[in-house]
Amino acid sequence: MNEQRQLNDIWPGTSWALVDVNWSRKASFYITKRALSTFVVGMERVVTGTIPYMVTMYPPPKTSLEIWAINGLVTPLTAVLKLSAWDIASGDEVALPREEKERKVELKPNQTTEIGGLSIPHADSTVIVAYLDDAETGERLARWVDWPEPLKFVHFSKTLNVEAKILDGGKEVVLSSNAPVKGVMLGVPISEGGEDAVWEDNFIDLVPGEDITVKVSGLAGRKIESRWLGDWENEDGFEL
Repeated sequence: MNEQRQLNDIWPGTSWALVDVNWSRKASFYITKRALSTFVVGMERVVTGTIPYMVTMYPPPKTSLEIWAINGLVTPLTAVLKLSAWDIASGDEVALPREEKERKVELKPNQTTEIGGLSIPHADSTVIVAYLDDAETGERLARWVDWPEPLKFVHFSKTLNVEAKILDGGKEVVLSSNAPVKGVMLGVPISEGGEDAVWEDNFIDLVPGEDITVKVSGLAGRKIESRWLGDWENEDGFEL
């Protein structure tokens, strides 16, 4: 039990634990859940240059990324890969070549399919968002947001505005933002009774122009709040 729940987990701090002593789900729980889904789209920035040996404390440039997708079915799947790019500080869309923005991909059964790569415009200040949709039904199968590395060098918008709308009698929360934001973590304030609500998804990256719906149970008419990376720099705070 101690190994499963990590009862001696340090706080505050990170570890390999997915839940805390009260069974509240940590951010790592949701990352793991997405990574183990039936359908996954993934991206990784790759090293594209070298730096002088005298400044090895700086990370090497990564101006391109590789893209892949996972089909967990035992049958092939035709999907549509959609890509968009956004400037982190301004929230403006960054132009991508038309042929890169949307294309059909054939996903092999029960394995990973390498889709290709992309040269990232203004890589140090741009996030890339990938969506994987079923080509026949249009159903959204997977989503992933890729950020510059390391995150400590990222400059977030000074006018970032994260909005949350509670719908369906408190069973859903719809998230949106006016600029890219990393790791929106929803919860119930301690003054409202604490972390006993159960979220279907959490720790969510957002970009402009999209609404992300999160199902929740146990909200019972209470308020919600959120934190995200760098929220202490936002003048509007983080109460929703």
